[in-house]
Amino acid sequence: MKVMTPKERVQAFFAHEPMDKFPTEEGLFILFDPEAYAERPPHLTGGTDWFGVEWKYEDNVGAIAPDHTQDPVLEDIYDWREVVKFPDLDAWDWSKVEEIDHVSEIDRENKVFEMMFVNGPFERLHMLMGFENALCAMITDPEEVEAFLDAFMEWKLKLMDKIVEHYRPDVLMFHDDWGTQNSMFFSPVTWRELIKPQIQKAVDHCHDLGVIFEMHSCGKIESIVPDFVEMGIDSWQGMEINDIPALKKITGNKLSYHTTPKYQEYQALELTGELVEEKMRKEVSETFIKTAEGYCYMPMFLPFGGVSRQILADEIAKCAETIY
Repeated sequence: MKVMTPKERVQAFFAHEPMDKFPTEEGLFILFDPEAYAERPPHLTGGTDWFGVEWKYEDNVGAIAPDHTQDPVLEDIYDWREVVKFPDLDAWDWSKVEEIDHVSEIDRENKVFEMMFVNGPFERLHMLMGFENALCAMITDPEEVEAFLDAFMEWKLKLMDKIVEHYRPDVLMFHDDWGTQNSMFFSPVTWRELIKPQIQKAVDHCHDLGVIFEMHSCGKIESIVPDFVEMGIDSWQGMEINDIPALKKITGNKLSYHTTPKYQEYQALELTGELVEEKMRKEVSETFIKTAEGYCYMPMFLPFGGVSRQILADEIAKCAETIY
């Protein structure tokens, strides 16, 4: 096999193809927080998004989240046609993409450009209604939830057109979280009935635009990951609280795993002063070697963390040299 560049290795990762060396983020640029459009307010301040949802900055996580001290925008799912106002995407000043997000400065020659595409169908539903009301509506009024999600995804695909036109990403990281640390927010049956068809629309449209589709979804959702192959999802960006080696045996080389090592556990130990570097390195090494067997795997490093993140990256870099 010829010697590959870092970008070629990342391209091979998303294409489910072998590479000469283990892929690293050296060949990947990720725009986590595009701020030239207001589907979500500024990442470090919060504010009001396009749909009228109030967000506030949370110091303890270093991110913004919907402000649940405020009344929900939508209290009854049956009122969505009157209450929910879909923003006019043609009226937005898309010249801000260059002014604010500086897309011309991305090193496209040496990097695969991946862009986060936030607020998928379930996330938008619970942002508008509040988490408990959204989950209840999915059970008590699934037909009306489906009608709202159909309308939302029609708008979302138009936004995808704008994003691909103005940002020109190689990979779209479609964001919709579906689980806790222990299980999914809803049953796999409910996901397959209400959420999966909407994600399928996104996958198909993204591919029609010539862009790779990476599904970002946190939580323990391993019961539905095999469905991703059937849907044509190229890569899943998830968490290693799921049994990735077991899933790789099911999905083979038809799905790539861009999964985050157990950074939450190590961050918690670091914050409480209980982190033991030698023990952490041993665990990271063992987990990485087991998970990286074959190909279709690349660890995802989140843009925050202290010593534990440095140890994680350092140990994985060492192990990666021994894989291929």
